[in-house]
Amino acid sequence: MALVLRFGRGDAARCRFAVSPLQETMTALLVLKNPGRHGWYPTWLRDVRRDLAGLDLRLLSVAAPSHGHGPDFLWPSPTSPLTTIEDDLAQVQATDPRIVTAQLVAHARRLASRTVPVDVYRALIGDPVTARDTLVAQQRLAWQALVAPLWDRMRGLLDADITSRSRQLADGGLEGLFAGLHQRAVWKNDELHLTGFQRGTVDLRGRGLVLVPTAFGWPNLGIGPTDDVSTTPPALVYPMLGAARLWEPATPPPVIIRLLGAGRASVLAETVIPSTTSGIAQRVDLAPATVSQHLAVLRDAGLVTPKRHGREVLYRQTPLAAALLRSDPLPSSEPYRSGDNGLSTRPGGRAIDD
Repeated sequence: MALVLRFGRGDAARCRFAVSPLQETMTALLVLKNPGRHGWYPTWLRDVRRDLAGLDLRLLSVAAPSHGHGPDFLWPSPTSPLTTIEDDLAQVQATDPRIVTAQLVAHARRLASRTVPVDVYRALIGDPVTARDTLVAQQRLAWQALVAPLWDRMRGLLDADITSRSRQLADGGLEGLFAGLHQRAVWKNDELHLTGFQRGTVDLRGRGLVLVPTAFGWPNLGIGPTDDVSTTPPALVYPMLGAARLWEPATPPPVIIRLLGAGRASVLAETVIPSTTSGIAQRVDLAPATVSQHLAVLRDAGLVTPKRHGREVLYRQTPLAAALLRSDPLPSSEPYRSGDNGLSTRPGGRAIDD
């Protein structure tokens, strides 16, 4: 079986990349609901369970499915590589109450109501404005507990993925891009065939396609919305490159510590994932001013290179630094200067095969 995305006039030109902090938050919540399926999150699971103590996420947890369909409005399609959590939450907050009612009632029908606390079930199918506002508040809490502490490193990896994929798109067009995106995404005859999904056809109708790399969604492939009436372009969520780097400790070799000193070597090791000064400072437990000084020296030595990302600057290792640290650099389209093959779709007309 395959879901076919049909590209028409203008659709190829409207393909673009985006990131979604809320997408990562909702997917992280699914990992929490089914931790046994995900083998490389044990440290994160241990840490966040402690951080979640005392937080009331019951309504959001019930609204986020482990299997089947879920409320589409909780997973808004992002529009930019610079999307913030506030951008995402504003989209959810702006959802028409009639849409909230329709999607939550449909979701409630699919639940085994006996397993859901009575007060939570009533909140799910009760006043839509209250339910929507409660869900937004719980999404913000979930973001703060589950994803925010990792976001600096995660965003660096997402940005590196988009840089690499954009180069693939420029070099080989859509065929070149989809050739390496996921083994179940196959480009042929101006159509994208997503195998393993319920059979059907989605006409992009000039909306284009939003390509969204994901860390917590690895190694799954997701797509949505897939209905015939949505004006929102479908978002294809795919596993980002280098996802394992997110969970690996950034430890410099002893010889580099002797060469650069412990502080500077630690800063250099952290730039294996593009990171901000403040993010690095938090992870290496040094003052931001000290990290800034180390980065200036490393930059002048040709070991790190800065790149502006919205209002922030991310520092990443150069190939020379990667060679010194005996690590593989993240993919980059810039010249050097001085799975498991799991499958899912995002909720809301979006089945989750989790």
